[in-house]
Amino acid sequence: MILLAKVALGMAGVGLASAGVLCSEGVVYVKVIEKQPQGLHIRVIAPAMLAPIAVHLAPQPALARAAREIQPYMPAIRAAVDGMRDSDDVVFVEVKGPGQHVEVAKSGGSIVVDVDDAGETVHVSTPIRAVSSTVDELAAASSNSL
Repeated sequence: MILLAKVALGMAGVGLASAGVLCSEGVVYVKVIEKQPQGLHIRVIAPAMLAPIAVHLAPQPALARAAREIQPYMPAIRAAVDGMRDSDDVVFVEVKGPGQHVEVAKSGGSIVVDVDDAGETVHVSTPIRAVSSTVDELAAASSNSL
C-alpha cells in the first residue's frame, strides 16, 4: 500500500513538473463571445510553448517556403519583438468607431488584442517570450533551407 502511494506521488510530481516546463513560456489566452441569443462562448488557454514546437515540427517544404518569404523581414521582426519586450506597457493601436473598439497593446509581458463590436467580443493575449521563440524557430528554418 505504501509503495502504491509512493508511485502515485511520483507520477503526480512528474505530471506537475511536465506542466511547469510546458507552461514556462506562459499561456496563450483566447476568448470569443458572440453577442446574440445562443451565441458561442469560446475560451482557449494553451501553453505558449506549443507555437515554437509547432514550427519545429511543421512539414519541411511548407516551413522552408514560409521561412524564405519571411527572411527579408526578420531583422525588423526581431527588433520589434526585442523592443516590445524591453518597453513599458503601451497601447500600439486603438481604433474607436460607432459600435466598434479595437485595441492592440503590450501589457505585462504579453501582446494583447481586444476587439469589441456589435457582433462579438474577442480577446487574445500572447506572451512576447513565445513570439520571440517562434521567430527564432522560423529563423533557424530559414538558415536550414538556404
